[in-house]
Amino acid sequence: MKKLLLLLLVCLSYSIVSAQDTDDLLNKLVEKNVLTQSEADELRKSSSKEQKSTFSQTTEKVRNIFNSPYIQIGGNGQLMYQYTDGKRVHNDFKAKNLFLSVNGRLNESFRYGFLLEMTNPSVQEFWAEWTAATEFNLKVGQFKSPFTLESQLVPATLETAAYSRTIANLVGYAGEDDTMKKQNNKNNFGRDAGIMASGELVSLPAGHNLIQYSVGLFQGTGVTTGEVNNTKDLAAMILFQPVKGLRVGGGTYQGEVYYNNVDHVRNRWFVSADYKADCFYARSEWLRANDGGTDKEGMYLLGLYYLVPKKLNALAKFDYYNQNKSVNKEAKDYTVGFNYYFYPQCRIQLNYTYSDYSKKWDLGGANNTVFAQLQIGF
Repeated sequence: MKKLLLLLLVCLSYSIVSAQDTDDLLNKLVEKNVLTQSEADELRKSSSKEQKSTFSQTTEKVRNIFNSPYIQIGGNGQLMYQYTDGKRVHNDFKAKNLFLSVNGRLNESFRYGFLLEMTNPSVQEFWAEWTAATEFNLKVGQFKSPFTLESQLVPATLETAAYSRTIANLVGYAGEDDTMKKQNNKNNFGRDAGIMASGELVSLPAGHNLIQYSVGLFQGTGVTTGEVNNTKDLAAMILFQPVKGLRVGGGTYQGEVYYNNVDHVRNRWFVSADYKADCFYARSEWLRANDGGTDKEGMYLLGLYYLVPKKLNALAKFDYYNQNKSVNKEAKDYTVGFNYYFYPQCRIQLNYTYSDYSKKWDLGGANNTVFAQLQIGF
């Protein structure tokens, strides 16, 4: 009975005084022979466990407030070190991205989302989506256009430290030849303002749907950029999943960009395929483009295998990009790397890329690049 009363006293003291003060109290009780040393140590352990339990419960309550079905707050960032022998400055260390997001579901039919990028402050996403059924969703706002599989990935879920050269240039990720960046001088991360319909069709016995489709009308100016001409851009993608985990399909993007005081055609076509198993993932895409009369082409192939499930994977990637097919201005990138997840959404990435350029590139020859990247997400 004495121990119980003293435990209650000690727990109360933890709530109103510091841990150091509680230790002093127990030491005094030992000095006055009210408690033995072993009893005091036992009370310290019991009260410490009680304090940790209370802290965990409080943390969980706060987390649940900000992660209910109505509102979910999250974010992620990448801190990157890069070494390359292909540029004048060989070493670079910087905060590459910092995203803060808010998503939620007001009811079974209505969702919304916001996404901010903080290293180069911009509103990346601001959208609302209405779901009539699995077969039909309507989304309006600023978000990723439905063009290629890799573009649907965000930096926090992308397998490599950087997007494929083909995607960076032809989809709008601030590559050296990205015409969307020429228009608004931003990394648009494949996003634009518009309206899109999407859905899944034809349920199969294996528990998945055969067809996934997305089609949208977009402004064609990139993120947080006003209209610059009198046209709108069309983007469409369709995927077939005959076997669970295997998707094949393609799509198109038809539009214009405005830079150097002139409208330029910006048309693309692509074919995609990917396959996902428990420990293995593979993806490949081929793109063809017409940028103001310049014929361009690119493709990549990625393979990834988990050496330790959910913890450690190894990958290899080949990327081919032809900036101008009329003169064969080509670049080939060979990448190998690892991803180590030390906590959900938190990882260390290590990539090595060997790049080989045709003589038409200003760089000419070949170079080597090493990426080491730390990602923290919540």
